[in-house]
Amino acid sequence: MARVRQAIRSRLDRPGGRLLLGAVASLWYSARRRRPCLVRWQDGAWVHRYRGAAIPHRRLGEGVHFSAFTAEARDIFLYEYEPRQGDVVFDVGAGIGAETFLFSRLVGRSGRVVSLEPHPETHAWLSRLCRLNGLTNVVPLQVAAADADGQLSISDIDDHVTNTVLGANGEGIPVRARRLDDIAMELGITSIDFLKMNIEGAEREALLGTGQLLAATRHVCIACHDFLAERGGPERMRTKAFVSDLLLDHGFSLTSRDDAPDPWTRDYIYGTNSRLT
Repeated sequence: MARVRQAIRSRLDRPGGRLLLGAVASLWYSARRRRPCLVRWQDGAWVHRYRGAAIPHRRLGEGVHFSAFTAEARDIFLYEYEPRQGDVVFDVGAGIGAETFLFSRLVGRSGRVVSLEPHPETHAWLSRLCRLNGLTNVVPLQVAAADADGQLSISDIDDHVTNTVLGANGEGIPVRARRLDDIAMELGITSIDFLKMNIEGAEREALLGTGQLLAATRHVCIACHDFLAERGGPERMRTKAFVSDLLLDHGFSLTSRDDAPDPWTRDYIYGTNSRLT
C-alpha cells in the first residue's frame, strides 16, 4: 500500500498534478492532526499552512505541525532562558529555521532576531520560511560565524544539520565568514539578550569572533560537540572545556544537563552573565 501511495504521489508531484495532490494532502493532514491544514505547492516547496504558521518542506509527506516543528528548539535551546518581547537574539547555525521561527514569535515586533546560516541551500529554506510567515523581525544572513572575516568551506551533506565549516579544507562549498561583533556593529546592535549557537564544532572560532560583544550578552546556549570526538571524530570537535573557560572569564554562571540521556544534550552549555543581572 505504501508503495502504491508513493507511486501515485510521484506521478502527481509535477506541474499539472500538484493542485489535486495538494487538495488530497490537505484533507489527509487535517484529518490526521484533527486541525485544519492547507497544503499547496508554493515558492518552490510544499507548504503546510496551519492557523498562524506556514511550514515549507522539500517533499510531500515530510509535513509536521508547527508545534512539533519548534518543540525540540524549545526543549533544548530554551532550557535556561526564554527570550521575551523586545529581546535581541542571535541564532548562529539557524538551519532551516525552526529556532528562528520560535525566537521570532517570542521577541515580537519590538524584538529582533539575527539568523546566520552559511550553507546556500539551507539558507534558502530559512529565507523561504521567513518570507512565507512574514517574519519581518528576522535578519537571515548567509554567512558563517568565525574569528576573522574571509572565506571558509562548508561541507555539503544531505542531512543539513551535520554540515560544518570545520575541517572542510576547501573541499566543500565556499561561504563568506564574518566576525559576530562586526555583524552586530553593522546592524547597530550593541548588546545581545540571547545567543544561541549550534555550528557543529566551529563554536570556538565563532566565540572568539564576538570580541567585546560577549561581555554585553546576557544569556547563551552553546552546543558543544565533544561527543563527536568521543565517537572517533576530530579532536577539534572537543570544545566544551574551551567554551566553558571563555564564558567563565566573561562573568557567566554556567549550567549543563549532565543527567540528560543523550550525549549531545549533555554537551550543551547554558550561561547567564552575572555581570549584567
